Amino acid sequence: MISHITLGKWGEDVAVIYLKKINYRIVERNYRCKFGEIDIIALEGQTIVFVEVKTRSSGEFGCPQTGVTPWKQRQLTKIAHYYLQKHQLFHRDARFDVVAVEKRSGEKQITMIRNAFEVTDRVLSRA
Repeated sequence: MISHITLGKWGEDVAVIYLKKINYRIVERNYRCKFGEIDIIALEGQTIVFVEVKTRSSGEFGCPQTGVTPWKQRQLTKIAHYYLQKHQLFHRDARFDVVAVEKRSGEKQITMIRNAFEVTDRVLSRA
């Protein structure tokens, strides 16, 4: 049995390799601030991409991307806002992507969801 921490780290490593193959430039991994953590911050062209990685080894709790709940979206939004403010990057385009990694019987499956959610007034009002 693999621990969820080990599985999560493996999934992030898989996601980084995948993102590099599709020409994302990794800026930071495991960015932490007072609001929490974002797994990967990358650039695709000139767009800043905040990437949440979800990894699962079974279908018991559904597909990995279902873990990016409305609560998680609000948390990611707070962290991204803080990052953009701290680095004075509000003039740049930014978005949220999700990389879902499934590991079953030694096989891995990667699902990439670009622009996985929009930051709406509804998301911000609950932030």
